[in-house]
Amino acid sequence: MRKLMRSFATCFSMYSQIPMPRTKWEEDSMRYVFCFFPLIGLVIGILETGWFWIARQLEISSLLYVSVAVVLPILVTGGIHLDGYMDTCDALFSYGDREKKLEIMKDSHTGAFAVIYCGVYLLLSAGFYSGLYQSGSWIHIAVVGIGYLLSRTICGLATVWLPCAKNSGLAHMFQNNADRKTAKIALTIWFMGLICILGCLSLKAALFAIPLLGLGIIVFVSMIKKQFGGITGDLAGFLLEICELLLLLAAII
Repeated sequence: MRKLMRSFATCFSMYSQIPMPRTKWEEDSMRYVFCFFPLIGLVIGILETGWFWIARQLEISSLLYVSVAVVLPILVTGGIHLDGYMDTCDALFSYGDREKKLEIMKDSHTGAFAVIYCGVYLLLSAGFYSGLYQSGSWIHIAVVGIGYLLSRTICGLATVWLPCAKNSGLAHMFQNNADRKTAKIALTIWFMGLICILGCLSLKAALFAIPLLGLGIIVFVSMIKKQFGGITGDLAGFLLEICELLLLLAAII
């Protein structure tokens, strides 16, 4: 039980800004980190649902609702996954070789493509949230909430299943220290359960989301194997952000 609690605290201290008891990053505290990863999505989903309710009750303008809705996940996570998305965009559009791309992702400087595609991502998110707010549907916001859990489940599965692109970084550290068998089982249970809940909430959303996610994952896996040779922490963040966007789209279609 103590190891589970330490892994829980490590997960939230690493992937969120939520205050947690201080823990050392060692094998015992990292063993079950990915088992708890989707719970950060649960926190975001609850906050998004609460904000949706407040905005509807107070008849807040669409612009204000959208602005807060887009910013909330960044505030909760500290932007760690968006940072990975931006680093990946810089690397992808450098058109360099594999080593050059991996080197770009390690660079702390922000390139032009990172800024451009971050803007594209935030604008698309804003547009999707605007459609969500105009629909006024509680089913839609519930689907979005499930999406935050599901995207982290997929990200976790990718990290424990795919080979690492390099022998350093967060993905490599967690793969080496995590109980990968337990993580795979736990995340698979998370995935199947969330898909079932999604289907119960909205069969239409599920029928759109599953093919979208399937296509996105196939393209992602093909891309990282060809261009990077495996997964990194930045690439995992990129996958998570893309999954969130696809699930937002599925919620409003």
